[in-house]
Amino acid sequence: MSQTRRDVDLELVQPGTSVALSSSSSARLTGFPSFADFIAADAGAAIYRKYERLSARNLLYLQSELHELERQLEELDAEDVKERDSHDREAQKRARQWPNYARGDNERARRHRELRNDIGIKLRTYHKALMLENQVLKLSATTPRVLKAFKR
Repeated sequence: MSQTRRDVDLELVQPGTSVALSSSSSARLTGFPSFADFIAADAGAAIYRKYERLSARNLLYLQSELHELERQLEELDAEDVKERDSHDREAQKRARQWPNYARGDNERARRHRELRNDIGIKLRTYHKALMLENQVLKLSATTPRVLKAFKR
């Protein structure tokens, strides 16, 4: 006897549980599917973790990395000041106009370009994370009504 896919019940077995599924829309898996239905039925029932501690730690790591990049930039600037003081006209030109770094083929110009690129990438990452964290922190807390319904 041949059965069509619609007639076959599926079963998901998890440790200690067995939930029969049929093609009817009333049957739901316990877990993510049923919890998604719960949230979808009431937008106020959206319960998501903010991961505040992880987010704060991520921002602190990014700040630390930016601090190190800033230190490296200050070190390069100090080296440029030494060159300027030794009457190196190129050092002053580089400090005033970015094209002198962008086109320069010496080691210092290369280091400035790489550092500038690293700073730009890290700053974009940091600012994006900071703005997202600000938005997440503004999300409202779960209401007691939702928590009570969820715990049932």
